[in-house]
Amino acid sequence: MHFSIPSRSADQTTLPGSPSFKAKSRASSHHAVYPLYIFTQLRSVIRDALTSAQNVTAPEKKRQSARRTLSMWAIAVFAAVTVFLTIMYVLFANIATSDSAGPRVVLVLGLDNGKYKEDYLAKIIENRREYADAHKYGLYVRNMSDFKGSVHDAAKLGWYKLPLMRSAMQDNPGSTYFWYLDQNAIIMNPNLNIESHITDVKRLNSLVLRDVPVVPPDSTIRTYRHVPADRMKFIISQDHEGFQTGSFILKNGEYAWYVLDAWFDKLYQEYKFQKAEKSSLEHLAQWHPTVLSKMAIIPQRIFNAYPNGVGDSLYQDGDFVASLAGCDTPERSCVREFERLWDNRGRVVN
Repeated sequence: MHFSIPSRSADQTTLPGSPSFKAKSRASSHHAVYPLYIFTQLRSVIRDALTSAQNVTAPEKKRQSARRTLSMWAIAVFAAVTVFLTIMYVLFANIATSDSAGPRVVLVLGLDNGKYKEDYLAKIIENRREYADAHKYGLYVRNMSDFKGSVHDAAKLGWYKLPLMRSAMQDNPGSTYFWYLDQNAIIMNPNLNIESHITDVKRLNSLVLRDVPVVPPDSTIRTYRHVPADRMKFIISQDHEGFQTGSFILKNGEYAWYVLDAWFDKLYQEYKFQKAEKSSLEHLAQWHPTVLSKMAIIPQRIFNAYPNGVGDSLYQDGDFVASLAGCDTPERSCVREFERLWDNRGRVVN
């Protein structure tokens, strides 16, 4: 199964197995140049007409009267055409801008059809599509295997999310926020939207964990105390071990591209980090102030709760997301946990 949904409005439906497609932006440059060209040509024609009127052989009074009449008509026509072209330019410019801008939020989902069965993946896609449609978000879905060639160690699946996020941003340049959510997570409360629940400045400012260890429980480097929320462009949570990269949000822009490039650096991929991409991000956040200065660490329950968690990480009814991270152990059953959550998930209220 291989399909891609780079950006999708609520009235579009893409089924598993459909061919990949990319969002196309419409260039508006010719709309801006064409009215200006007509304007210039019309002005030249009117100037030539006025010059010709001055050469008409007739008594002086008649020539002056003819020139005045012609000038009045020329000015009237010129004004009318200018107004018309201005209106058309504004309309065309607005249409082009509207079409080229993508959905404000894009959900990013990577599929591993070697690890998960097709019926499971179909349910996860349904879960994301239902949520995206309800809030008019974009949905970007790719097979993780599409990025196998760019990952140093193909067996470490955690790295695949980084080129996946880059690809989503490349295909949706007009979108603002990109939310990566692992395929082992379920959106349990689809009536919460990303803006009011997380990214709104006032809301985010109330969520940010300030002056806490970047790597719990007691790393020397701590989050900044006074960085305002409107400067934060990378939203993530922690569990008791450190960053939980199964759910994070990046705001489109130079900072996001820098983070993804630095995070995915080949040197970090080749280094024997204990927790692969998680350790890589912890290193960046601790020793590269540029990364930490725009990072918001928020409570885990906001968008990545654990059904088997403890304390502030424990999923409770009504929470936004439930993540099955770590369910593939002898003590747990991913299938049983998933089915229980799936049957009890909330549905969109129209």
